[in-house]
Amino acid sequence: MKTKLLCVATLLLASVSQQVFAQDKKVVPSKLNEATVFFQGAELNHSATSALAKGENEIWIEGLSPNIDKNSLKIKTSNGAIISSYEYSVDYMSGNKAFSPIAKKLQDSISMYREKLSAVQTDITINENLKNLLQKGTDKNVAGSDKGLGIDELVKTMEYYKTKSLELEKTQKANQKIEQEIKASIKRVETQFNQESLKNNKTSGVLRLTISAPAAISSNFTITYYTSAAAWVPYYDINIASTDKPIKMMMKSKVRQTTGLDWEKVKLTLSTATPSNGKIAPLFSAWFLENMHYAVAMGSTKNRAMQNSYSYDMLPVAELSAMKVSKDDYTQMPSQLTPLYYVDGSPVDADYYNSIDPAMIKSSDFINGGVAVAQYGAQAAGGVYVMALKSSMDDYVTQADNDMSSVYNIDIAYTIPGNGKEQSIDLQTKETNADYKYYSAPKLDTETYLLAEISNWETLGLLSGKANITYDGTYVGETFINAASTLSKLALTLGTEKRVAVKREKMQDFSSTKFLGNDTRQIFTYKITVKNNQNKTIKMVVKDQYPISTQKNIEVELLKETTAWTANKEDVGVITWEEEFAAGETKEYIISYSVKYPKGSNLNL
Repeated sequence: MKTKLLCVATLLLASVSQQVFAQDKKVVPSKLNEATVFFQGAELNHSATSALAKGENEIWIEGLSPNIDKNSLKIKTSNGAIISSYEYSVDYMSGNKAFSPIAKKLQDSISMYREKLSAVQTDITINENLKNLLQKGTDKNVAGSDKGLGIDELVKTMEYYKTKSLELEKTQKANQKIEQEIKASIKRVETQFNQESLKNNKTSGVLRLTISAPAAISSNFTITYYTSAAAWVPYYDINIASTDKPIKMMMKSKVRQTTGLDWEKVKLTLSTATPSNGKIAPLFSAWFLENMHYAVAMGSTKNRAMQNSYSYDMLPVAELSAMKVSKDDYTQMPSQLTPLYYVDGSPVDADYYNSIDPAMIKSSDFINGGVAVAQYGAQAAGGVYVMALKSSMDDYVTQADNDMSSVYNIDIAYTIPGNGKEQSIDLQTKETNADYKYYSAPKLDTETYLLAEISNWETLGLLSGKANITYDGTYVGETFINAASTLSKLALTLGTEKRVAVKREKMQDFSSTKFLGNDTRQIFTYKITVKNNQNKTIKMVVKDQYPISTQKNIEVELLKETTAWTANKEDVGVITWEEEFAAGETKEYIISYSVKYPKGSNLNL
């Protein structure tokens, strides 16, 4: 009993001490304003404001991520305040918060489902016991008499057993079905609850500052740091309406973060930069050859010089400002006349015009004098305010490039939850022309594929990523864009085309096997038939292959019967025929080659 009282007293004392300590601390909340997300990691920018007394002050700034690189931490002050020391720590008590209303509702649902599950499982147990009792009772009733049951009593017993057994079995199956449904509901709600509870069960990064102030002032604080708990990847939606129209390539991004914070309406910037994490460009040292029998194992000396990975200068964020023009700026405008207001070509009133969010304005202008009257009529004698609104993500995203990276500044505030779920964000839409060709390699695949080949694709500024392709309004599949490719053209596979038929068959009359002394010579001849069943002219690319030899005693010869080709890639043995096919046209291609090798050799022919 004394031990229990002592424990309670200790807990109460710790609680009171913690409350008193919390009251002594000057805690200042911080606000996350900007996030620059890299392919791996992010730089976060917080702001905070605190009143300071003259002389030394101690404040605690909370609301930072608990997952940061302390070496990257930077703090700026205003109004002459000087930071004499600072300390970063993690407040693990900040996660002990009450559940949100949504989480509480989900928790109540879980409790309700568990009560129902318990009731159903009780019914299942009772029914199972009843079935056992029925079985035992029937057995005892039938075998209990020395003379046995009469026919009438036996029939009644059997009928009762059958009826009751069916009733119990039906009830049991119904209860088992309900049990499975309740378990599925519990699992579903628990999954949602776990995701929702993550938003409220977080630790918090806290910054303790010791500050000297020249007078009683209010100082603004800017805190920036790097965290590895965020990332983004690019991907594309490629839309091809028809082969006579340009390709639309919409670049998108998937952003995720587990920084321990919910990013609420932050200014978001996506960067292709890769923080180096202290890596230093390698240098060669002398390479001495020596007899390894006498060599002494030497440990490599690592360069211990560390560099600040995150001290790079960030590109300036492009701020699009649309200033509303004041009537006072136009002295020539008659004061007794009322101006007109137009937004995207439609007339609006002054209140609506002035209420538009500046971040959504693409351009604004004021037209005065005769120009306004000429364009809008006599009612525009007082001038016309003209505004154009941003109509797509291209108006909100600006791209800036430097020697090492590309930066996408997004002029819309975004909310990115800290649960690690990917958030899709549109970036830019670009159009480009393509050369459309049909392609077939019947030795590998009898299908014919429609390809879109993009020349000068490097001018599009693409990044490596997956691409979803839609052709003529139909999703045709996924491909991958390799921005590191050295190929001169970017080829996109749009799908198969059944109306271009390709057939490859071996010509037995032109294929043979001959024995020449100690050698065997085989001739292989194939015919490829291509027919364009479309009602238009197409470009067709057909490829086939012949073997190549890496041994002197194996000789491969491409025979003259082979149809004249467009290209012959001898290092891999691939022949290409490329030409146009008129509507309904059929063409044949022959590939013939011989292989000479020693008798008894087992070749993969």
